Amino acid sequence: MGLLSNLLGKNGSQARQALGNLENKDLMQAIVYGCYYVAAADGELEPAEVEKVDRLLQNNPKLQGFGAELHSCVEKARADFEQGGARVIRMNALRELADVKHSQDQAETVLVMMLTTAEADGEIEPAEMEALERAAQTLGLSLKQYL
Repeated sequence: MGLLSNLLGKNGSQARQALGNLENKDLMQAIVYGCYYVAAADGELEPAEVEKVDRLLQNNPKLQGFGAELHSCVEKARADFEQGGARVIRMNALRELADVKHSQDQAETVLVMMLTTAEADGEIEPAEMEALERAAQTLGLSLKQYL
């Protein structure tokens, strides 16, 4: 009975907040890995793309409050690419993207942020377009609707 009263009482709001944070954690990881996946699709992380990703992450209200956890995820994504290359970042990104495909809102948020990252240098390169197409397919979205 204590668990039920906790969920319904004062502690219930804490439980609901914890569940919301868990859902947003999946979104945070999908955004970070998705953006770094598309940024690294051409085999390098260009400074303009990294700067764009950093600004997008800082300005997204759904990612507020993650602080050190967000920083840690960004560092892990960068290390995945720098140490493992394109295959490792792609594999990890597709796993993270699959975690949010159940929510159209979250899937759209991730894809739009990936598109914004890809356009950071003024054009979407063929390798980036391929990454975007694979990401959209994983998210259950049609890339053409967002271009």
